Amino acid sequence: MVGNRSQMALCFSAKETKLPQIAAHYFRAYEQAAERAERGELTYSLDEMIGIQALERTMPDLDMKPGRCEKVEFEYIRHGTQTLIASLNVATAQIDQASVGDTRTDTDLVI
Repeated sequence: MVGNRSQMALCFSAKETKLPQIAAHYFRAYEQAAERAERGELTYSLDEMIGIQALERTMPDLDMKPGRCEKVEFEYIRHGTQTLIASLNVATAQIDQASVGDTRTDTDLVI
């Protein structure tokens, strides 16, 4: 008997087996966005990234030279975190509104 060996297994729950139907619902909304826009209905996709670290390197990068690769400083100064929120008009593929701030608030989500 050999110790420290195991096999990984993936078990699906009832909720996960409905994933194809849920994905199809979203795909239909994207496919119909242009048609709905002609009728005056807008389809938006909203995305947010919270906790983006605002970093500044302590020294500039050293350029690549013959026989030497580019060198990037590993030390940095941390300037807190930022939140990015963007709303994409699916029919036009344009970002209609974007905001970057220190925190996320209710007013950030108003289109």
